[in-house]
Amino acid sequence: MKKIITTGIIVLIVLTGCASKATTQFKVGVIQWGEHPALKESLEGMKEGLIEVGVADTITVEVKNANEDASNASMIASQFVNDKVDLIFAIATPSAQVAMNAVEGTDIPVVFSAVSDAKTAGLVENPTAPEGTITGVSDLPPLAQQVALMQEMLPSMKNIGILFNTSEVNGQNQIKEIKEIAKPLGLEVVEKGVSSPNEIAQAATQVALDSDALFIVNDNMIATATGLVVQQALKENKPVFMAESGQFDQGIFASDSVSYKKLGIQAGHMIKEILVDNKPIKEIPVQTASSTELFVSEKMADQLGLTIPTSVLERAIVR
Repeated sequence: MKKIITTGIIVLIVLTGCASKATTQFKVGVIQWGEHPALKESLEGMKEGLIEVGVADTITVEVKNANEDASNASMIASQFVNDKVDLIFAIATPSAQVAMNAVEGTDIPVVFSAVSDAKTAGLVENPTAPEGTITGVSDLPPLAQQVALMQEMLPSMKNIGILFNTSEVNGQNQIKEIKEIAKPLGLEVVEKGVSSPNEIAQAATQVALDSDALFIVNDNMIATATGLVVQQALKENKPVFMAESGQFDQGIFASDSVSYKKLGIQAGHMIKEILVDNKPIKEIPVQTASSTELFVSEKMADQLGLTIPTSVLERAIVR
């Protein structure tokens, strides 16, 4: 009888432990850098990812928007650390950088999304085995594929105009890569840096005058002003291409885009691995998108007097 009672107690303890583990609640603080669609899709994807892996009910998500202001992002990160959140989800490079600094000296992990180059941004030294407390998903577009699309749609193109935020490393790194891709193709890159949104209209006008087409890289400030860039480019009858499709309906001619929602879903899975499965960050490599979706606009083709090649129409989503 004593043995049976003892066994029963052990089983009860084990079951109680399992129940406790299953009902553990976690809090994730989200720093969203700004309001543009790609960042919103990253957030929605993350939430969907938590649902997919069955942990949405055990993870509370608190979202704060920095409105593209570094000081706001820093204050948000500090508040999350003071509140002892279990993890910070940082959307966009500036958010990830301030989150990484804020959690220094703590055991709070950070998962990022919408970061183009985590190594260059100083977030990780080894993307395949992150050595700190931060990992995530990269939105770096396949730039050679982007340039090839532009050449396919504009065979006579000689130069590509690109705007970038002088304070954001992502755009500058992408321009450097595009220059390396363009040079052997006989293409020139016309670049123009801006330090505030107030400079974008004039800069876009100048770039449109000096180039055959504009390309918007993954740069938060420029992406937020997509409609304005398109407006200025159309005055010179120049098409605008973009690395992501969130702002496609604002007048983009074509976009061979990664899915920010899918990247967010990947991040949601990572969050589950860290919080619920207790998987070490070093075992969760930085991930990238495995595929893209091509969008082209018949409306913009008509407005610009351009013909979309059959080779593009055969593989594109036409709007």
